[in-house]
Amino acid sequence: MKPTLIAASIIAGVLALPAHAEDLSKWEFGINGNLTWDDVQSLRIKIFETFDADGDGALNSEEYTTFDKARREAANNTDSSFLLRSVDGMSRQYMDANLDGKVTRAEMDQALNTWFASVDKDADGIITKGNF
Repeated sequence: MKPTLIAASIIAGVLALPAHAEDLSKWEFGINGNLTWDDVQSLRIKIFETFDADGDGALNSEEYTTFDKARREAANNTDSSFLLRSVDGMSRQYMDANLDGKVTRAEMDQALNTWFASVDKDADGIITKGNF
């Protein structure tokens, strides 16, 4: 096998691996514990940039399992109520609206929008620490 073909095979194999469990407790979002819809959108973008290993715009079962693990590990390493609640609140059962085993950006947007509206009781567009 030619060295170029070997290198290409190795690179392709690495790119096919799921994203490593990242320490989500180090992710910064919101200001002073408050979240806006823009913060939530930024979080969704970062989730897909980090965990959509194959770049197809959806988190497949393996990718979502990696995301689940990262949320659990982050929740165990922090006292952030947002991260603690995200362990169950962002589970596949809530995100995969059409039950096809993948979570698309649109599905996650819809679920996060529903969550945001339910938590933002005064509908001011800001979720404060007292809201959740």
